Amino acid sequence: MEDSSLPQDITAFLHPIDRNERDACALICAVRKGGQPTHGNVKRTIEALSRMGHRSGFIDGEGDGVGILTDIPRQLWMKKLAASRLPSALATNPDFWVAHLMIPAEQRPQAVEIKSRIVQVLSEAGLEVLIARQADVRSYELGPHAARNEPDFWQIAGIRGAVMAENLESYLFNMQVRLESDFGVHFPSFSTHSAVYKVQGTAEILRRYYPELRDPTFASTVTLGHARYSTNTNPIFERVQPFCLIGHNGEFNTISRFRMESAMLGIELDPGNSDSQDVDRALHTLVHNFGLDLIEAMELVFPPHDHDLVQHVDSIQQMYAQMRRSFGPFAQGPAALVARFGDQCVFSVDALGLRPLWFGETEKEYFASSERGVYPLTMMSGNPKPLGPGEKIALKITPGRAVEVLDYPAIQYHVWQRFEERGWYHAQDRDDFSPKPAFHQPVSHSQYPRVPQNGGGRASSLSELAQVAVAAAPVAVPVVYPFPESLPWQDRPAILNTSTMAALGWERYHISIVQTMAETAKEQIGS
Repeated sequence: MEDSSLPQDITAFLHPIDRNERDACALICAVRKGGQPTHGNVKRTIEALSRMGHRSGFIDGEGDGVGILTDIPRQLWMKKLAASRLPSALATNPDFWVAHLMIPAEQRPQAVEIKSRIVQVLSEAGLEVLIARQADVRSYELGPHAARNEPDFWQIAGIRGAVMAENLESYLFNMQVRLESDFGVHFPSFSTHSAVYKVQGTAEILRRYYPELRDPTFASTVTLGHARYSTNTNPIFERVQPFCLIGHNGEFNTISRFRMESAMLGIELDPGNSDSQDVDRALHTLVHNFGLDLIEAMELVFPPHDHDLVQHVDSIQQMYAQMRRSFGPFAQGPAALVARFGDQCVFSVDALGLRPLWFGETEKEYFASSERGVYPLTMMSGNPKPLGPGEKIALKITPGRAVEVLDYPAIQYHVWQRFEERGWYHAQDRDDFSPKPAFHQPVSHSQYPRVPQNGGGRASSLSELAQVAVAAAPVAVPVVYPFPESLPWQDRPAILNTSTMAALGWERYHISIVQTMAETAKEQIGS
């Protein structure tokens, strides 16, 4: 990516190394300490994004993209409902929802028809649509590249109608997945609690493009902001972050395996999505369709290493071992990530700490950001602290009450408590999580029942399994064989060449390094 030069008045105060910084997105999440929504929270977050403008990418002076995730601005929506001669109090109802819809530029001629069909589908699905309006945007603020990609932006609002209240949020998510697939559109947000505003441009353009962000009645308790530096994909509106849950700085290098594993769980991923969009969709699905809260979903997708776990607590160690076997570390790569869903926020750093994330507080807010200097020094309540490799911090928000901050040990205890509440962790499974490898001769009988052991669970040994199997099916007994001393493919001599080594992840210079270390007990020195 090409980058425009930074203003001289900014670079004058930077270290020479920092003046050349062009390699990362900007992240910021500000959470009001008292749990109450304010307009200042939104304003300060956008200003912080502007201070990190040097982290975002530019093409011909246009930014790659910037966006914020906020609470639904209920006071603002009260005015919109009143202007449409609808009861303004509906905006404060917990069943009130707002969808932000982007119809791609190539479909703009059919935008009104597409919107009408989407509203019809929502109504037929049991939701009551109150307003479906073309949002107020200032298209003339866009640069030429963004203007060519500009989607048609609509706001649709309603209440739950015939949908059960306890299932409403999950129902909206699954409607979003269906509508995006059927109509080829993009929903930045579709929720009862949050809204996303994003644009292809810089942080300075965001409030000019969306005039309602300047409205004093636009208030939020949590504001998550992101300024993009495109690396693996081209800058377009749909790929601007934050997404429905996350904003992130970095990349996921194991995304192919992640997509395969997600497909096995029935998670629907769009082939045209970026890696971060896929991770966002997977987290969203785990929350809505698998009943996890955000903290649990983040721990499942980004599991900690053993040395990051609470020590000397076997139950937590074994729980995480079981979690890693159920899904695994399939979203690895240099990435700092901020996520928000409902009343929870999670801040996370990759296992090697390759992307920075700072946690600090001002008199009014807790914040996590890519750089510690996003707020003036006079506003700081203390020195911001960097998250260590693999570390997470979570916030629990209760309206009108002090926000609860969970450090990483507290997060692990939270996950453990949720695990216990569901009964997913059984006493009879605590002593042994490791599978016992064995070859089984194929048999053609029905599956054997579970073998009780001390009131339930698995058999403690293969001999017990064999005894019960014989009693249950004396005609067809599974025979357990030990591993053979040699396997057929082990008898064939391996041809050592570049292709063979590459398949195993080796290069020729690796052999030289290993040989040197074996002979000298020192690392090879060279360049």
